[in-house]
Amino acid sequence: MKNQIPYIAYITLIITVFISFGVKADDHEKSDKDDVLANIAHFSEVLATVMNEHIDQPESKKVMEGAIRGMLRTLDPYSQYIPDYLEFNTQNRGNYGGLGMTVGMQENRITVITPFKGNPAALAGVQNRDVISQIDGESTAVMTLDEAVNLLRGEPGTPVTITVIRPKESKPREITIVREVIRIPSVEKEIIGDRVGYIKINNFLETTANDVDNAFDGFIQNDIRALILDLRFNPGGLLTSAVDIASDFIVKDKLVVYSQGLEDREDFFSKGDNREELPLIVLVDGGSASASEIVAGAIKDHGRGLIMGSKTFGKASVQKVFPLGSSGAAVKITVARYYTPEGHDIDKIGIIPDVETAFFSRSEQQMQLKLRKNENLKSFLEVNGDDILDKLFQAEHASREDRNAMRLLQLYRQFTDSLTDEQIILSDSAIKYTIALETENTKDDIIHDPQVVAAIEQLKVLELFAKKE
Repeated sequence: MKNQIPYIAYITLIITVFISFGVKADDHEKSDKDDVLANIAHFSEVLATVMNEHIDQPESKKVMEGAIRGMLRTLDPYSQYIPDYLEFNTQNRGNYGGLGMTVGMQENRITVITPFKGNPAALAGVQNRDVISQIDGESTAVMTLDEAVNLLRGEPGTPVTITVIRPKESKPREITIVREVIRIPSVEKEIIGDRVGYIKINNFLETTANDVDNAFDGFIQNDIRALILDLRFNPGGLLTSAVDIASDFIVKDKLVVYSQGLEDREDFFSKGDNREELPLIVLVDGGSASASEIVAGAIKDHGRGLIMGSKTFGKASVQKVFPLGSSGAAVKITVARYYTPEGHDIDKIGIIPDVETAFFSRSEQQMQLKLRKNENLKSFLEVNGDDILDKLFQAEHASREDRNAMRLLQLYRQFTDSLTDEQIILSDSAIKYTIALETENTKDDIIHDPQVVAAIEQLKVLELFAKKE
């Protein structure tokens, strides 16, 4: 057997570091501290054995980093080791080559939270809640979240193949996606229906609150009568941004959210003058996480608006990055959990909507993906123009004596009948939404979205009750 004495230094070093940092302990925790020291000694013995006896003569840095990653992985899905803190900061600013989706950990599996519309992942058919089991043939079973993200990102124009496991499907799917430079606008806005202001927040950045303020200014000029705040597929972002945006809807100095760490509780209150209290619908889904849940939870607890859609993701933890001396590395550790104003802990639970509304089912979305690749759809759009949905709306409300309108409706029926022959079975609303995705008019995507349609109908009910009062 090789001489293991040199690796006794590891034991001495680790125990010295442990003692120098200290342990926050009450009297009854003295035995726990002794247990930790014993376990450190046990770890060091394993390390010494590996370094001396493993046939491949492992590199000590890789072994130690692997141990650190494993330790953090046992804590929670969001604590992680960052080997290059500078690169980490660079990747989290500006544009990058990627797939246009956010991933997280659910039940210790790499899971898609949000595939952003119009980006490579969504266009390739990746869906919310897909579990990524492999990346370029490499199993993700023992990967940390940051390791998976690093593999998914890369040079624009390069392909990556992911294997996804989808709920209620027996076989995994292999999907090859070409990376692109990802640019996702923080805020999108439109006026739809009968003067309904629509704001979609894709993520919470430093500039998001200002973008929302600008949207409101435009809405005021157009005398809107109601609001839809769309937080679907929004994985979160800055806590401060979430508080600023919640302040647009909630009366000043009301509790928006509070965080609870090991010792201290921190409260975050609404600030500034809230906007006119117009009827409000907030749309959420399984891709709404973190900061999205803060805003939705505050609006729900204060009774300021109606939450519609499906249950949110359930991420209510706060992480803080701790740089590690001069090594250039860092660790991101969960230091607190946040709670809604009424004290609800939504971590791993999510927010239950006041009114549950369905988007298209997974099978319908697969049919829609098939339709988007269909040559008949391309021909139909080429012949009838990019404004075909507006033309159809006008035709459906025209007089039967309007020959042009009747002719267009007949052409549309012929087109939908042809889809049946190709085994593309979809409702009329699903066909029109698919057409909307293929037109250049982004407003089409909104007004033909079934959950937006349901929200507009619900706003009519809210206004009706308001008039009776």
